[in-house]
Amino acid sequence: MKQLAKFLGPVATAVISGGLLALCYPDYNLTGFVWVWMLPLLPMLWRGNKKRYGFSVGYLTGLVFWLINLKWIWTVSGLGAMAIAAFLALYFGIWGAIAVSIGNPWRRTVKKEPDQSDQQLSSIQKKIKDRQQVKKHGLLGGALGDSGMSLKFALINAAAWVALEWMRGWLFTGFGWNGLGVTFHNTPVLAQAADLVGVTGLSFLPVFMSAVIVQTASRLKSEAATGKLKPRLDFSIAALLLALQFCYGVWRIKQVNGWETDRVRVLLVQGNIPQTVKWDPRSVNDILQTYADTTQQAIEALESDNLKLLQANVDGESVELKRPDLVVWPESALPTPLYFADNFDGYILFGETRHLINEEIRPLGNFTLISGMNEFESDFDGERATYKEGGEQYNSIATVAPEGELEHSINTYRKIHLVIFGEYIPLVDQLPVLAELFKFSAGADFSGNFDAGTSTEPLVVPVRDSQVQLIPTVCFEDTVGRLTRQFVRNQPQMIINVTNDGWFKKSEAAAQHMANAKFRSIELRRPMIRAANTGVSGIISSTGSAVDPVNGNRQVIEDESGSHFVKSSLYGYAYAPTRGP
Repeated sequence: MKQLAKFLGPVATAVISGGLLALCYPDYNLTGFVWVWMLPLLPMLWRGNKKRYGFSVGYLTGLVFWLINLKWIWTVSGLGAMAIAAFLALYFGIWGAIAVSIGNPWRRTVKKEPDQSDQQLSSIQKKIKDRQQVKKHGLLGGALGDSGMSLKFALINAAAWVALEWMRGWLFTGFGWNGLGVTFHNTPVLAQAADLVGVTGLSFLPVFMSAVIVQTASRLKSEAATGKLKPRLDFSIAALLLALQFCYGVWRIKQVNGWETDRVRVLLVQGNIPQTVKWDPRSVNDILQTYADTTQQAIEALESDNLKLLQANVDGESVELKRPDLVVWPESALPTPLYFADNFDGYILFGETRHLINEEIRPLGNFTLISGMNEFESDFDGERATYKEGGEQYNSIATVAPEGELEHSINTYRKIHLVIFGEYIPLVDQLPVLAELFKFSAGADFSGNFDAGTSTEPLVVPVRDSQVQLIPTVCFEDTVGRLTRQFVRNQPQMIINVTNDGWFKKSEAAAQHMANAKFRSIELRRPMIRAANTGVSGIISSTGSAVDPVNGNRQVIEDESGSHFVKSSLYGYAYAPTRGP
């Protein structure tokens, strides 16, 4: 019976802790659990003494967490979801091995008999012995006693966690999704320190505080039995760190919202087209017309509002009309590709897409159209472009200027950070069976590997009498902080993201994507405009909020029930700092 309890205890603890952590993220958003999920886990780890034990408990905790947190991947591939969860749980396992060894304040050591001679030492001898303790345990352990040792082990556990999260963000192309810091996406005051330490650095404090609380509770229990309670300096320091993070957030939000900015008027269009339709070549014209019609209806509604504004302006004062500077369509909104060729200086666009842009979209107003598109290298004979066998192909963002010949009015950004097994499959040419596995999982043929772009130059778009730079991101690139930082310039800038989360249907994937993306705006102090085909389309401020800092309006496409899975549009404002911070 004891053996069964010895086995079930760690298993139950891992399941509970992993489940509590999963509840911190969308769609649950029970953020408060980030401060408590480790409280049962740490004592269970610290009671052990072997790294194998720590790894096993940590790994099971991570496996439970990732299976719940990434269950949306099951909509594409159940096998893929299990494989990814099994891999990502390794980071939890490694942390568990660290926590049970060098991060373990309760680790079993050889006990020594108490030194009775301490009471007979002179004051000078005691000072000498204290200095020896500092050398042995470090400043924290020697000079601050039990509290110092508590802080030392809390620091080890928290630093190890942050280091492993950082490694997860770049190893094997990286998957920095849903670190502990992301749980603060709906708690703006605690999220602002991301501009100092990044979203990964925000993961430090929850682990640090949990380690301090567990050690403090253990010592209080022992001291209560003897009736000798001592001051808890370690707990006070942990609480002070939390207070400092809170105060910094309050101050930073007020400061950032007071910056001088260029206001950019944005119209976002969300088609909400099912993935099954997007893969059907017979639906090309219907998809194009959906975006054209939704855009036209939105602009007609804005012009109706403008007319009411003018009619109500009996005093003849200046009135700002609602007319977008940018109209943004999501990733793959235009299902026909852009062609480029060595013998042509520009982009080649044929058929319905060319007609739609020139005849239906451009006449609607003086705005820049931005859309996700594929770029294909082609053979061009002066009249006709055909796909070049073995040529380059890119997943791109295209900007279309409001005037000029279409072929020479387009500028593009080519996606740099490709999604493995989504946009490219390693060794697929050598192992064709991988393409068959893709078809089995995704329900569509593998169209070939995309090439990775190389340019980190921002896109430049006109905004009335000036210009604004765009930091471009496609799909999950807005979750990759090390990539977006490469585009930062000391100019008015915004981040733009076009995405299609329709692969994962009406799951929490889109909400989790939005939660992770918010931290790019905080880290870089640039607003973000997001256009999703199926997902969360909206405007994020430089403080990571979806609320307009000037008029207080919520700037997210959603229906009355709060669902993001709708065909709709949003007119709103992004505020680009006039000088990059």
